[in-house]
Amino acid sequence: MQHQVFSADVVVLAPAWRALAAALKVFARSSLLVMVAAVLFSDDAPTNPLAQMGMFAGLFLAPEAAAWCIARAFAARLWVENGTITLDQRTRRTEIPIAAVAAVAPWRLPLPGVGVSLRLERGGRFAQGILLADPAGFVDALCRQGGPPSLADGLAGRAAAYASARSANPPGMLDNPAVKFVVFSLVPTVPAFRLHQYIAYGGPFGEYQTFGLQAYLIGFTIWWVSWAIGLVLFAAILRVAVEAGTLVLLPLNPGWLPRARRGLEMLSRVLFYLGVPLWLLIRLWPW
Repeated sequence: MQHQVFSADVVVLAPAWRALAAALKVFARSSLLVMVAAVLFSDDAPTNPLAQMGMFAGLFLAPEAAAWCIARAFAARLWVENGTITLDQRTRRTEIPIAAVAAVAPWRLPLPGVGVSLRLERGGRFAQGILLADPAGFVDALCRQGGPPSLADGLAGRAAAYASARSANPPGMLDNPAVKFVVFSLVPTVPAFRLHQYIAYGGPFGEYQTFGLQAYLIGFTIWWVSWAIGLVLFAAILRVAVEAGTLVLLPLNPGWLPRARRGLEMLSRVLFYLGVPLWLLIRLWPW
């Protein structure tokens, strides 16, 4: 008796919803790069922290939240078992016989993420695309459950090699946004805010002694959020470098790409978690 050989959390998207989610993702990530360019190259960049927070919330957080809501609305659990692909969503359950699948085509543009489309034997296409992190594992499971070996032919292209490199290097604990941008942002926030207190108020708790606890906490929160936004912008630069490096290396040797991608990811983590404190130390050190 055949048994379950693959399962994953996925998102099942109709073309229109996929296009909308992709547009939201592109807008949000492009906005980060525009903000980076404004900070680095524009003389008119907003310096008011509250204005920066408003821009960040409107141009990045809002479209990211909308894309996340779409993903949550169409989330599903995928199983490959007993010769069947099962997609279990909140309000419906879809079963596709593996024998009916003629081809698995990875998305050429990995937006709003890495995913695949299913082409069926009767000349049609499964109406929804499936966003999943590991297309290679999915296709391997189909072949092991009786699917034709030709299903793996779709994994020979560059889109599949790129998806495989990404799935071979899933995000770790250090890539968790809460760790990366909420907790780690305290590392630059605390010394920078303390220095600000000395300069502006003459002591480490000068604002508290002058205006009270509420003003002190509000001031600290503004500094904390401002540094968190700065770290998001820095992470966006590193992410562009990782993705660009992956695409440059892709035509050279696709088989070596997962290891190369792992190296790029590790380098980006080193630059983020060690580079930021080092930069701050250099800036604050009394030379």
